[in-house]
Amino acid sequence: MKMAVKARFEAHKLEGTRMKTITSPKKDQQGKLLGGFDYEEIEVDAGWMVYLPSGSSLHIWTEEEMNRQGFLRPPAHVDMETGDVVGNPEAESLKNKSEQKERATKSSKVHHTV
Repeated sequence: MKMAVKARFEAHKLEGTRMKTITSPKKDQQGKLLGGFDYEEIEVDAGWMVYLPSGSSLHIWTEEEMNRQGFLRPPAHVDMETGDVVGNPEAESLKNKSEQKERATKSSKVHHTV
């Protein structure tokens, strides 16, 4: 019986910058909350895309958050049947699987599971 072994995640640094919306509560000049929010668009580093074995992906903006969640360390390899940490992963890219899943769900009205 063949084990389905995959990397726990795959992280890719994005090139360039992106616009990010910063939301803050509205305040008067004395700092009293007025209700509602102010929005500001700022240009920041593009961040990272992290791909998971389920086909899901995460966009993470900062290196601090990547460190906090452990995505800058080499990923462990897990048996997808049991969840046990094991040896070598399959050759399939998690990024490719995520993009394939996204294409399938966008082009079809039927929910696809992999």
